Amino acid sequence: MKKVLGLVVLMMVMLMSVSGLAQVSDTVNVPVFLNVPAFVRLSVDSSSIDSQFDLVFDPANPANPSDTVKLLAEANVSYNVTSSVTAMAGYSIWSNLLQITIDTAAAGFGGAGNVVFDVTATLDVLGNLNLGSLTPSTKIADVTFTIASI
Repeated sequence: MKKVLGLVVLMMVMLMSVSGLAQVSDTVNVPVFLNVPAFVRLSVDSSSIDSQFDLVFDPANPANPSDTVKLLAEANVSYNVTSSVTAMAGYSIWSNLLQITIDTAAAGFGGAGNVVFDVTATLDVLGNLNLGSLTPSTKIADVTFTIASI
């Protein structure tokens, strides 16, 4: 019986020492590292119904035709926007007359954030009447706008 009682006491001591080592909670710290590279994106503003330049010369009210499209710049760095004109085959004379204006005075333009700004295409028809007429909806060029971080 002494042996059994000794074993019981020994087991109780072991149980107490093991339960004293057991933890009911623990914590660990995990570091968080963040990498956000420079980001710029340019698109036609989704709230704008006009996504192309429609230049229409009206002989009843002769003025140089112009049209404006709204673009959305999204960036987490400072940026610049440029434009380039690519003529359609046979229309290089007309496309060379295009004047593209980027509204750099829009609030927030060129800085980090989301900015909607206007771009306007104007064509000097009055100064070039010798070029003749074009049928309605003649595509003379593509205008490419490029956003780049600075």
